Amino acid sequence: MGCCCFSPIRFNIFFLLCSSMDLNFIHGSDFHLGYVQYNLHERFLDLAHTFKAFIEYGLEHDVDFILIAGDLFEKRNINAPTYLQAYRVLSWLQGECKSRGREPIPVIVIEGNHDLAYHRDRNSWLQILDSQGLLRLLKSSHIDGLRLDYVDVGECRIFGVEYLGAFTLQSIPLIGEKIDKINNDSDRFTILMMHFGMEGRARSEIAGEIPYNTLLQLRECVDYLALGHYHTRYEYDGWVYNGGSPETLSLNEYGIEKGFYHVTGEGARFVELTTRPFKHLSCQISSIKTPHELSLLLRSMVESEAPINSKLSPIVELTLWGNLNFPKKDIPTSDLKKIIADRFNPLHTDVHVKYSSDPYLPNIRGMSREAIETKILTEQVLQDGRYRSHVKQVVRDVLWAKKLALQRAGEDEIIRRLKESFEEMEAEDKGHKNGEIEKLSFVKGDPG
Repeated sequence: MGCCCFSPIRFNIFFLLCSSMDLNFIHGSDFHLGYVQYNLHERFLDLAHTFKAFIEYGLEHDVDFILIAGDLFEKRNINAPTYLQAYRVLSWLQGECKSRGREPIPVIVIEGNHDLAYHRDRNSWLQILDSQGLLRLLKSSHIDGLRLDYVDVGECRIFGVEYLGAFTLQSIPLIGEKIDKINNDSDRFTILMMHFGMEGRARSEIAGEIPYNTLLQLRECVDYLALGHYHTRYEYDGWVYNGGSPETLSLNEYGIEKGFYHVTGEGARFVELTTRPFKHLSCQISSIKTPHELSLLLRSMVESEAPINSKLSPIVELTLWGNLNFPKKDIPTSDLKKIIADRFNPLHTDVHVKYSSDPYLPNIRGMSREAIETKILTEQVLQDGRYRSHVKQVVRDVLWAKKLALQRAGEDEIIRRLKESFEEMEAEDKGHKNGEIEKLSFVKGDPG
């Protein structure tokens, strides 16, 4: 992810450190315990089961510690059943460790934006669990300057900074300085947990995203940046890791792998969890004239879909997109849901209408911004035709150039490397056909 065809294979210092240390920990985030999705009690229980599966995995793999990078809870003011879910799982972990004759596995946590206490309450529910000895909450202090909280476990030093919102960007340099000062000449493997979104990782521009070039200020003092906040998984440059939410919390996340990271001496491996399946169906309705035609179309569509192989009944969303040719009140919602029920036996079905003729709309749900850009650029290159035989390289080069531009790389360097890539394509084409091919000139300032 994020590699460029021009650069040589870069030596990854993270994996060098991993191979020389006896690392063994898991990193998850965004469990959102207490969320009653679609007002279904089953979904409330699903989230607790997924949290238990995460903790069980850590126990069975004998990890040294467990990281939760924010948003353990869905709300700041959780109810008693939600608190009991967390209490029982964490107590179970301690009991199992004791019965196996080992020290309790530290569960090290930071507060995400959903976990923070209301000002009037002062203490968050994570602080309550910390006071009961069920987890270790890392919480920075901002009185008389920034004071970082950290804990040492074996060869690792774990720093944690709670969700800072709009203050995150300006805090990054200071956090780096504080870590440098605390570590001094320490050779411990340094982990920093934070809760924010990195720029370019969401489907759309979101206020408060942190550019990667800002994070580079932490690169010299942090070996593993353990993130939470965005519900889609991403990893970057061999040291930035965001596992995303282990459950599908929105159908915008449909089709995205769900899980967490397991970090060992061999590096960081993403572990997928088995959760309740989600299914998204999309019907183009602009050519449909009657409600009966719509029912026939959906029946034909679902009959061509493979059955869902799961012990858990799925959540199904049906999106009707395009221009509706009859009153919305005449949409045969009950018939459509019955057709879906006969095929998939869902726990819940949602039917939505999207008034749009955008050809990309129905096919980008759950995709990251980078994946959407790749899809659209690929289609544009194929439609243009001139570089059809080099579509992957052209798309890769364009995305790479965008990345460097966002990092404020020099314009001359970007142009030089793009020109080198074009010359490689040109030379390859000359080897397959005779005659001159049209040359593309790269001139400084040329938007092409």
